[in-house]
Amino acid sequence: MTKENIIIAALRLFVTRGYKSVSLIDVANEVSITKGGIYHYFSSKDALLQVGMHYLLDRLEAKYTELLSTKNSIRDVLNALLVEKTLERYAKDLLGVDGDCRVDCAHFVIEIMSKFPDIQERMEQGRLAVCAAFAKKIEAAKEQGELKQGLDSYAVAAIIMALVNGQLSLGRFFQSLEMRNRMLENVWLLLTI
Repeated sequence: MTKENIIIAALRLFVTRGYKSVSLIDVANEVSITKGGIYHYFSSKDALLQVGMHYLLDRLEAKYTELLSTKNSIRDVLNALLVEKTLERYAKDLLGVDGDCRVDCAHFVIEIMSKFPDIQERMEQGRLAVCAAFAKKIEAAKEQGELKQGLDSYAVAAIIMALVNGQLSLGRFFQSLEMRNRMLENVWLLLTI
């Protein structure tokens, strides 16, 4: 049993059941160790959450950076984010969440932000870095003629990030492949005409 296994199991439970609803005994049972085995690595449930959130945020930001730094066109990036839901699939795979189980990161984050201001600060710093990288990608797309001139690249990056992050909270209708493609097509029209 490794520290990383405990972190992943805890995050999976926190995200799918809510932080308040999960005990260290639940985490121990998930990874088939004793509660004392968790205390070998973490002094408390709060400490486990804090380490886990930094672990998760590091990986999600790296995935965003990887997606933005590739030779993919901006259209390919938007398709990956809005239609293919690359980040959501990555998070589900990372946490070992199967099938149709919805990973509801938005509600999880809201639940913990007031209790852990350092995590909120870490998330905000990560979003700023991702938004800046996204704005660079948009600037490059404008220079290559892929997007229209006159766009505020940073504001457009923030809008796209808000759309990606808010899409799940809109409900099941907005999760269909047809609707996700419609959203992509309309965002693309706004950026290119």
